[in-house]
Amino acid sequence: MSVLSRDISAFEHMRPQLEARHPGGWVLFYRGAFVEAFADFETAASTAVERFDAGPYLIRQLGAARAVQLPGGMTFTPSHAVTSSRL
Repeated sequence: MSVLSRDISAFEHMRPQLEARHPGGWVLFYRGAFVEAFADFETAASTAVERFDAGPYLIRQLGAARAVQLPGGMTFTPSHAVTSSRL
């Protein structure tokens, strides 16, 4: 069973209500529960990292034709972050 299976199942169950309330928005799920909806991916990802560290957590765009899956080894860095790798 996938690490994110509870999150995916919760998302699929709630998808119709979420799409009606937050069309085009981004939603965050953690440990099988809906956390919050966001206007953009960067805000959803920043919030996920701040609240749940490295995860795992599920971020999906409502109304998207297909989900984009990032490898587990990837980490989110906000575009405005300045790190040694961005200098």
